[in-house]
Amino acid sequence: MQFISFNFLYFVITVFAIYLITPDRFRWMVLLGAGYYFYGSIKPEYLLFLIFPTIVVYIAGLGINRSGKKGMVLFAGILVPLGLLFTFKYLDLFLTTFSHLFSKGGIDPLNLLFPVGISFYSFRLISYIVDVYGGKIVPEKHIGHFALYVSFFPQLLAGPIDRAGNIIPQIKKKFSFDWDKFVGGLRLVLWGLFKKIVIADRMGEFVDQIYNNPTDYSGIHLLLGVYFFSFQIYCDFSGYTDIAIGISKIFGFRSIENFNFPYFSRNLKDFWNRWHISLSTWLRDYIFLPVAYPVMRLFKKDKFAGVNITSIGYVTAIFVTMFLGGLWHGASWTFVVWGTLHGLYLVFGHITERSRKKLWKRAGMKKGSGLRSFIQIFITFHFVSFAWIFFRAGTFESAVEYIKNIGFTLPKTGIPNLLFSLGFLILFLLLDYINKNINRFRWIVNIPTELKMAGYAFAIVFIIIFAVDSTNEFIYFNF
Repeated sequence: MQFISFNFLYFVITVFAIYLITPDRFRWMVLLGAGYYFYGSIKPEYLLFLIFPTIVVYIAGLGINRSGKKGMVLFAGILVPLGLLFTFKYLDLFLTTFSHLFSKGGIDPLNLLFPVGISFYSFRLISYIVDVYGGKIVPEKHIGHFALYVSFFPQLLAGPIDRAGNIIPQIKKKFSFDWDKFVGGLRLVLWGLFKKIVIADRMGEFVDQIYNNPTDYSGIHLLLGVYFFSFQIYCDFSGYTDIAIGISKIFGFRSIENFNFPYFSRNLKDFWNRWHISLSTWLRDYIFLPVAYPVMRLFKKDKFAGVNITSIGYVTAIFVTMFLGGLWHGASWTFVVWGTLHGLYLVFGHITERSRKKLWKRAGMKKGSGLRSFIQIFITFHFVSFAWIFFRAGTFESAVEYIKNIGFTLPKTGIPNLLFSLGFLILFLLLDYINKNINRFRWIVNIPTELKMAGYAFAIVFIIIFAVDSTNEFIYFNF
């Protein structure tokens, strides 16, 4: 069952109707059954790799406070989801890499089954068991509630990576239909659909042509391909997130915010506070901090070789975090390069923070001034877009070749299509700006309900008319 399809629409409507008429104490069963049915409809064998680690981590969570060997229980609780993730996602990559390094002949890939969404629900399971171990949450005794936290169908395939401390208490709460939440959820779903099938998929058609045959296009085409992919992946992933959070809201669940206008970021640290927030905070809490603090404790003094210990801890932890964060996105070294680039960006930003402040001061640009903000946003966007080249390219060599040929040679063909795509991109940026600064447009909020409903109807028709191809799945379903 595809996430964007009439079958999925019928599925959501049916589940919601059953959910409404079901007594409160049984509603979790409706959502759990929906999650397993939805996941099994993709491939029935996927259910084994969802249910098995769920049971193991549930038992480990109960056993942590009852066992005299909490560390061993924690290790077992992490090992199972992490082991499955490594086996199905990374085993081929490491086998082929080591075979090329240490033997003359390569090893044929195993081509194991890759359960979609395993990266996301594995991180949910790991965060749960670590939080139980650290005393942040109490172990969940109700196996049904815990299983629903892991398999909640709107968020199962690509997040957000919500924490158990947020979702499980909401599962236990009594549901009452709220019209405002229902309409707010539908509005998010509509906005997500617009991002995905009108903007992202339209950008994707151009991006695929450019990246598949970069030597056939001029320098400006390649440059536009970089920009278009930046917006394709943003609209694709944030579009999915809006749909997932919107459906969750309809069922009465409040989810973590996952995107906060990342291309308005003023530096790379700010970008990672706005981009895929549920992942960036997960990486911070479960990789960056556990690495940074032990590194700093290795040193008895505040400085080592004239360098502040906190800086050493930060640099070490950020490289480990971004390396693993890049690898999390896929079993390809291009993703590692992408993550490492962001690590370099963040380290450079950390080292030069004071110098940059002095530079802005000398230039007479105060913090928050329009020109300074524009320059910062412009520079940050281009650093991010450059790194996306490695993310999108199939190989490191093709990424380098792509970069070499970027230039400003004007395109000779395809101008009408380019202008059409650029027009939709400008429309999206305008709507995104209004959404970001809604308080400046209070008249929109105060529009009568009847006119709003007419506007939503127009938006639906607009999306249907200008949708590119609803069969294109979301990019992050591959991760």
